Amino acid sequence: MNIPHKVAINGQVLGVMQTPEINIQMPAGTYVLTIQSLIPFLSASQHIHVQEGVINCAEFHDREKWWDYLFIIDIALWFADFFFTLPHPWGLVYKIFTNGYFVVWLLYEYLIRKKYFIINTYSTLSGREKTEEDD
Repeated sequence: MNIPHKVAINGQVLGVMQTPEINIQMPAGTYVLTIQSLIPFLSASQHIHVQEGVINCAEFHDREKWWDYLFIIDIALWFADFFFTLPHPWGLVYKIFTNGYFVVWLLYEYLIRKKYFIINTYSTLSGREKTEEDD
């Protein structure tokens, strides 16, 4: 399930993107594309150059892959902590690690809040593709 994102061009919100792909027809020019999470704190912007006669594409993804893996492990350990008690030094080590990890993650999120997404752009030729009947 995809999480919805707001799409804005030159600061004007066009709508909420609920599918993995959207198509926007625009005249040639240079624009600022902004992708924003539904949490207004997390976004990214990039200048894009729209050309006539080509299909201009922009793809994006977040920078959270490794943090998400660590978060899943931490949630599993947190859940296991309800059923198992670690011996004295290891229980304290776990609490320090999990709380420290949370503080570092919050700091990381704050530092990348305006560059939360990685936006890649590319262009492809538009028009009819060559088929076997054209030969």
